[in-house]
Amino acid sequence: CALLYLSSSPFLSGSYQQPAASQNYHHYEPTPEPVRQAAAAKRYRAVYDYNAADDDEVSFMDGDIIVDVQQIDEGWMYGRVERTGQQGMLPSNYVDQC
Repeated sequence: CALLYLSSSPFLSGSYQQPAASQNYHHYEPTPEPVRQAAAAKRYRAVYDYNAADDDEVSFMDGDIIVDVQQIDEGWMYGRVERTGQQGMLPSNYVDQC
């Protein structure tokens, strides 16, 4: 969706202003988001049930698919449980890459 930006003074309510011939019109194309195929392609399957122990963690069940995974450190990742749509931190030793 393209945006059109008009650089001139705003029109006042209740008055009429003739548009100046010197008004500048700028056409801006939004910058596309970078494609994160590497992160989006990572899918994991839960091999154990996990009950979130903190507010920033996510619960899941054995067999759940975890998507949009980002590795945080050696023991933790961040992802979304496909079945529930919930997302958060999860222990990496509870899942295997599909």
